[in-house]
Amino acid sequence: MSEFETFFWVIFAGAAVGLVFDFYRSFRRWQNWGQILTFFGDVTFSLIAMVILFYYFERANALDFRMYIIWGSLLGLGLYLKVLSRFALRAFFGFYRFIAFLVELIHRGIRIPIRGLVLIMRPPFAILQWLSLLLFRIGEVIFFKRVVNTKIKLREWLKSLLPPRTNG
Repeated sequence: MSEFETFFWVIFAGAAVGLVFDFYRSFRRWQNWGQILTFFGDVTFSLIAMVILFYYFERANALDFRMYIIWGSLLGLGLYLKVLSRFALRAFFGFYRFIAFLVELIHRGIRIPIRGLVLIMRPPFAILQWLSLLLFRIGEVIFFKRVVNTKIKLREWLKSLLPPRTNG
């Protein structure tokens, strides 16, 4: 591999890390993450950046670690942040707005048939509710005395099984 190709891969590694960093930064800002999620996101970003750098450094010179690799990656990152970062951030935020629009559209599309179903089912549900309350009250009138009497008889029978209490 020529020196130009090696230098290209090293600069591209820095730019790729910058692109992933902008994605992570914009997503974190869009979601308003707290401190704990930010910590885990930072750790995840660091691992992803290491994988990206490992891949491009391996392509550049078979992981032969040289100082120009670090400088080239920093140069690629700096160039990306100065030249392309603001466009990438706009694109990411536009993508997030588009996703939010689609989610809202799907939410509305689901909510409208459910509201229609609620309107259709309201009269039968009201009839069933009235009927169940009527049956409950009828059952209460018929069985309440029997249940109370059975409960009292059961309590007396359990007391008769136990020996009498004494103070001593």
